[in-house]
Amino acid sequence: MADLLDGLLRTAVDPEVVTEIARITDIDTTLVTQPRELHLVADRQVKELLHPDGLTEIPDAGASAGGIFRANPALDLRVTAERQEQVDDWLRQLGLDAGLTGMEALIEDYRAKTTPTG
Repeated sequence: MADLLDGLLRTAVDPEVVTEIARITDIDTTLVTQPRELHLVADRQVKELLHPDGLTEIPDAGASAGGIFRANPALDLRVTAERQEQVDDWLRQLGLDAGLTGMEALIEDYRAKTTPTG
């Protein structure tokens, strides 16, 4: 899910995509803003879309089949570290909305394995 969200954001802020959006809408590229929110709608419960290891259901929390995830306007999504921060925030929200705890530890573990050091 982290790779999917990162790919969506990375594509939306890619200079070639921004240039094409500006061309289609006949505006300057500086007027093409970063995505402000992501609407996620699933055909099943979100908890079924997430890797279950490390996640614990919150009793009586209910179910979620998606959500609206607002982007932090202070983050520059063209910068890898800031885009990852946004994705991580959305994943934490996604987990909690789905009635699950443990997402924070999964994110930390994932980033430790995938983020280059140095």
